[in-house]
Amino acid sequence: MKKWISMLILLMLLLMLAACTTSTASDPLDPDKPITVTVWHYYNGNVKESFDALVAEFNETVGVERGVVVDAKSQGDVSQLATAVFDAANESIGSSPMPDIFASYADNALRVNQLVGLVSMDQYFTEEEISAFRKEFLEEGKFTDGEQYYIVPIAKSFENLYVNKTYWEPFAQEHGYTNEDLATWEGLNEVAKAYYEETGRSFFGLDANANYMLVANMQLGTELYDYAKDGTATLNFTKENARMIWEYFYKPYINGYFMKSGRFSSDDAKTGSVLSYTGSTAGAAYFPVNVAFEDGEMINVEPLVLPYPYFRDGSAVAIQQGAGMCVAQSDEAHEYAAMLFLKWFTDIPQNLQFAINTGYFPVKNEALDPQKMLDRLSANDVQLEAIVESIKASNIMFENYTLYNSKPFEGSYEMRSLLDTNLITKINQDLATLQEKVAQGADRGKLISQLSSDASFEQWYSEMINEAGFILDKK
Repeated sequence: MKKWISMLILLMLLLMLAACTTSTASDPLDPDKPITVTVWHYYNGNVKESFDALVAEFNETVGVERGVVVDAKSQGDVSQLATAVFDAANESIGSSPMPDIFASYADNALRVNQLVGLVSMDQYFTEEEISAFRKEFLEEGKFTDGEQYYIVPIAKSFENLYVNKTYWEPFAQEHGYTNEDLATWEGLNEVAKAYYEETGRSFFGLDANANYMLVANMQLGTELYDYAKDGTATLNFTKENARMIWEYFYKPYINGYFMKSGRFSSDDAKTGSVLSYTGSTAGAAYFPVNVAFEDGEMINVEPLVLPYPYFRDGSAVAIQQGAGMCVAQSDEAHEYAAMLFLKWFTDIPQNLQFAINTGYFPVKNEALDPQKMLDRLSANDVQLEAIVESIKASNIMFENYTLYNSKPFEGSYEMRSLLDTNLITKINQDLATLQEKVAQGADRGKLISQLSSDASFEQWYSEMINEAGFILDKK
């Protein structure tokens, strides 16, 4: 009996010692010796203001109590941020020191992870805490060669179809169209063709070309990439899918039914150059409340927000986007402090506030209740109708769409750049050729037929496959 009692006491002492050790290791912060955690992001405008306000709130409350100061800096846009982070991780000449936290999409996160290493969520989040997030949002942070999550989702978005309701409704009534005609790419193309033929103006603009290329393939039943367990991928861009993209992307642009001249399609909507566009839910606040036409006329307009279009014989699939936050490996105190801030930021009160103020969606299941979001809109006195309409349209997508994001792989960053620029560059070059030759007296219809011919399609498809192969093969 004495032997068993002695063993029990020894076991209790060991457990107490382990508990003390675990406590010390899991909470290395000292309020008397505060540390600074740097955050790099790409937010600008009202999104930056909302983020900065929450950072200040954290610093003045939890930060003071725990000894953490968060220093947040914008690095410009997404591309500039990705370059700055990669240069820091690579210790390029003239680069800044690596930040503790940085906003990132999966493709850039993967290549940074190969240089400096990222901290996975499970090191600081419990299983219960992780399960509170919407699963699709977590999946973006999972690399092809493992099960851990390396990106903490903090706010998400997808794309809606934004429509100038004030001008659309009279045109639709006159021609017998309904909102259902805008639900598919085929219907949208038919409407845009009729609108152009009647007014000489374009109807639609596409904001994110890479997203369209990825989602179009998914809608048509084939993912654009085949992924390998070693972190590489091969292209799976079938000619059948490419033909559909040619028909409902290239041809509408070259005919003038679609157009994009500004950096964002909402810029074209502000001048009446287009009546509709696909854009991020995070950009709902930028839908124009009035349209300034070239002749100086200014007209107040109302928004109509609809789910993202899909192919008539395809599936309802939409991209999920919105960069999450990555924590770079450093030391225990900075990693712990970084995750402490992200836990606080993704807690429902803060996360819901940030989401509603910016047009993003919160990332936890409990906060994604549409009524909670609408109630918070009212509480925050956010009156923008486009944000309200975007929440309603997005709720339909939450219930009826598959939310998709491509996995990161060797070369995925470069491939996204190719998808973003390849076809739209050809479109712009062909439009310039068309304009020049028509000005010289050539027949516009014949030129369009030549530019959009089967031979032209075959040449583009072949060049696209070759360019993608060059990127993927060298990886």
